[in-house]
Amino acid sequence: MNMIDSENQRTLDGSAPGLERPRLRAVVVAVDDRLRRVAYASILESGLPIGITLELELRSDSLEPEQLERLRSVEPHFVILDMAGDPEQRTRVGGAIAAASPRSSLIGVGPDLDAPRLLEAMRAGVVEYVPEQDDAPALRDALGRVMRKNGWAEADEGLRNGKLLAFFSAKGGSGSTSVVANVGVELHRLTGKKILLVDLDLELGEIASMLGVQPRFHFVDLVRNFHRMDADLLPSYIERHESGVHVLSAPFDPEIGEEVHGEQIAQILGFLRKHYDYVLVDTSKSLATPALAALQLADPIFLVTNMDVPSLRNLKRCLPILHRVTAGDAGRLRLVVNRFNPKSLVRVEDLEETLGIEVYWTLINDYETVIQSISTGQPLVLEGGSRYAEELKGLARSIVDGPADAVTTKSSLMGRLVSAIRPGRAAKRTPAHTTPIEAVTHG
Repeated sequence: MNMIDSENQRTLDGSAPGLERPRLRAVVVAVDDRLRRVAYASILESGLPIGITLELELRSDSLEPEQLERLRSVEPHFVILDMAGDPEQRTRVGGAIAAASPRSSLIGVGPDLDAPRLLEAMRAGVVEYVPEQDDAPALRDALGRVMRKNGWAEADEGLRNGKLLAFFSAKGGSGSTSVVANVGVELHRLTGKKILLVDLDLELGEIASMLGVQPRFHFVDLVRNFHRMDADLLPSYIERHESGVHVLSAPFDPEIGEEVHGEQIAQILGFLRKHYDYVLVDTSKSLATPALAALQLADPIFLVTNMDVPSLRNLKRCLPILHRVTAGDAGRLRLVVNRFNPKSLVRVEDLEETLGIEVYWTLINDYETVIQSISTGQPLVLEGGSRYAEELKGLARSIVDGPADAVTTKSSLMGRLVSAIRPGRAAKRTPAHTTPIEAVTHG
């Protein structure tokens, strides 16, 4: 017969009669029923071998000695702590729990904490923090990470071999950041998979601002702490947008981006793609070290350009380096024409002839709609109603399902003028090079 906990009248092993007893024990310390419901939902829906063996009500600013003794007697593998309310008081409760049951893994669930308070909670013993109190999947993921870290599940369980998509523009103001943000949000909506947006414009990156996210940490923080990084610590450096996509911000201070080198970026991107299904990287607008490191690792490289002569000239100048980072595999280069105007003097086939690359996708010119989206921090693909948003959705679908047919148009006088910037027609493939690639900048 199952034992019954007198405080909450639930079976101590968390299971129904006749079912196999879970092999991992959890205790919930909560202010009210909300966290209890989320905890039960996260465990039941995931099928994790965890049973909630005890619930303790946090009636005041601390647990009573009797409650701590009951917790200690259970010897739980997990303690799920309600951090709602005063974060300093809840941190002290966490410290008392860690002292009473030092072998337990303490998971905090509560409001979003700033960096100093989050670090204090971690010092008190919190090994995972879930900043969404009603988010059962987030709590489930936290439980799974703790299980893997402690050897209670296979170490590679849940690891991914995600796709790395790099977005590069040869000229500022092309709208590539807006394209990255919207495509990432739409990929998550289409697939329900884990999506991470990485801002590798380490000097003036704007993805977080564009999405209305206020990051606590950034890419350089991750670099500085990478020596101790694992699946448990990673979420502390990642922000979650309301759409469900995750964001790794560029640093707030442009100067500190200079301390990052290519090998570090390659290691971090390799680490991140093991934990996400899609990693979308917004590179800098120059072929400096951060951009080159991402481009060399990317599955496809999306070249975002406008149809003006300076944009095409700069992209043309970058092509030899791009062919080298792709080892001559032109199939990895996907040309996306942003602010496309079908009445422009520069036609699609002119771009293809000039660059030696077929146009992969076009996005209509809708400047006012895009500016409003940027100003409000609301991705266009969530709003809908505009042709530009529909074309962004189509681009995301093409990443999942495959490309659409290329667009063809007639030649033009302006196209021939643009073509004059090249000494000869660009080859669609160039021989692979094994010499190191030097960082270059462009005007």
